[in-house]
Amino acid sequence: MRAMKTTNSDDFFQFLKLEGDQIQLAEGALLIAKDVYPELDIDFYLQQLDQMAAELQAQIGEGLDSSEQINSLNHYLFAEQGFKGNRDDYYDHRNSYLNEVLERKLGIPITLSIVYIEVGKRIGLPLVGIGFPGHFLVKHKGQYLDVFIDPFEEGQLLSEETFSERLEQSYGQPVPMQPQFLLEVTNKQILARMLRNLKQIHYRQGEYGKAVKAGEKITWLEPESAQDHRDLGYLYYQVNSYGQSVSAFKEYLRLANDPPDREDIVKNIRIIMKQLAMLN
Repeated sequence: MRAMKTTNSDDFFQFLKLEGDQIQLAEGALLIAKDVYPELDIDFYLQQLDQMAAELQAQIGEGLDSSEQINSLNHYLFAEQGFKGNRDDYYDHRNSYLNEVLERKLGIPITLSIVYIEVGKRIGLPLVGIGFPGHFLVKHKGQYLDVFIDPFEEGQLLSEETFSERLEQSYGQPVPMQPQFLLEVTNKQILARMLRNLKQIHYRQGEYGKAVKAGEKITWLEPESAQDHRDLGYLYYQVNSYGQSVSAFKEYLRLANDPPDREDIVKNIRIIMKQLAMLN
């Protein structure tokens, strides 16, 4: 079942009708930003990425091996262009919108990784996103050896010891390293993770309408994700969209297949239905 949408004409919803490699990461990230910046010129920022890559390519010329290309990309983005992680205000929503990251040169791991991937692929580097728990990473897919890179740490190359340290920082305790932590993710999965960050940030700031828009887009990207439908049900309730709240909760129950909170969700549905009856 395709998730609920605000309108069939929504640019992002139409974008998601594309398949596989047609889902362009930077374009998707900029379409997400259009909810908050409706006048945003997507082509302008895509051209900015093109221009950065062209400038870097002109500097390095041809014939560099992948290690030299990575070093050159790191120097260009972090030393010359000045991109860096925003440690002082990590949860500033601007860190999660690609246009703002390109303008301010500040971001969080996932948005800096998008810049890194997008510039890198334009100079021929096979880069992919890695959905590492708590801290998004980039992988260079080498012919013989994969290299893991942290754009938030100015392109730091990572080792197994570093992964263990990152896990402990994220969870507050030692966590065994699992192979699935280093699996590459699709562009759709990257966009969904971006939106989950934004949903939490906007909810924390009491911007429930913006949180709803992020939550809706997540369910368009990953319509079989039961938990995201449940979260959207609560968000709809916050903005008094009671009918949509009931629909989202019912979709959660359908997808989750007897979840532990089933009784609570069923109770929520009954309460909301009574509220709807009183309104009619």
